[in-house]
Amino acid sequence: MSRVSVKTMLKDALTNKYAVGYFESWSLESTLAMVRAAENMKSPIMIGVCGTYVGEPKRKYKESVAVYQAMLAEIAHEAKVPVALLLNEADDEQLVLDAAAVGFDMVMFAPIFASEALPLDELTKIQKRIAKRAHEMDVLVEGEVGELPLFNSATGELHEGEVTDPKVCEDFVKETGVDTIAVAVGNCHLKEDGLVTIDFEALKTLVERIEIPLVLHGGTSISHEDLSKAASMGVAKVNFGTGMKRVALTAMKEYFAKNDVDKMDPNDVLGRGQEKDLMVIEQEAIMKYVEATIKALNGENKAF
Repeated sequence: MSRVSVKTMLKDALTNKYAVGYFESWSLESTLAMVRAAENMKSPIMIGVCGTYVGEPKRKYKESVAVYQAMLAEIAHEAKVPVALLLNEADDEQLVLDAAAVGFDMVMFAPIFASEALPLDELTKIQKRIAKRAHEMDVLVEGEVGELPLFNSATGELHEGEVTDPKVCEDFVKETGVDTIAVAVGNCHLKEDGLVTIDFEALKTLVERIEIPLVLHGGTSISHEDLSKAASMGVAKVNFGTGMKRVALTAMKEYFAKNDVDKMDPNDVLGRGQEKDLMVIEQEAIMKYVEATIKALNGENKAF
């Protein structure tokens, strides 16, 4: 099926009571693993990169969103299932517009890792500007209202968030013209245990009041049971990133514990693409994670 529009993908998800998984890549191998998993599950999928990470000013080597888009677009083109591209959670307005210009299907401005959140009125102005420019390029825009909790796995610290206010969300959507909206209902950024408590009453109210597709970020923090329930209630997309990096790191740790790479052909370890290849091990760990997640989102056999 290959690349499709975000509107088509999310409309199908809402009609058929599943949520599209957005799986955030960090390399060629991770992206291939995500799409291969979607093909195995016969599921639509959204892929992309984190704009905050790609555009990080302290990043050692400057990255090009055009290069990422080209990689993602070609993988989408060759995929056997519907695929759409997202530039996720950038904290730089110009980077968001650059991503729209080079061909991402949807873009998102969200300064979630900033030391201080933007005041709502300022965020509204920025989102309105982005939506106007992006729509001129036939690119959709995702917004966000309500501050998600943010967990620091290195320190164990949790920055408290807030549940999205339905009236504030409704007004924000009307004022900005965004096409999808990420909401906070107990979900948490960067938390990996799947043990958050989702406020399903708050979610029900948002589904009933908000006229555009709803999105949950921090998918790794949500149990599979709750993901399935949220999808069946009308959540159109759920974002995942941290959990895949964790399973990839775990697979690498186990590989080095079992194999003395100093006594192996480096080409077997990296590049040959056979069963001893570390990149194959990493991909298979990611694939297993993505397949289980798609199933939890009710997305299995939903390719169209």
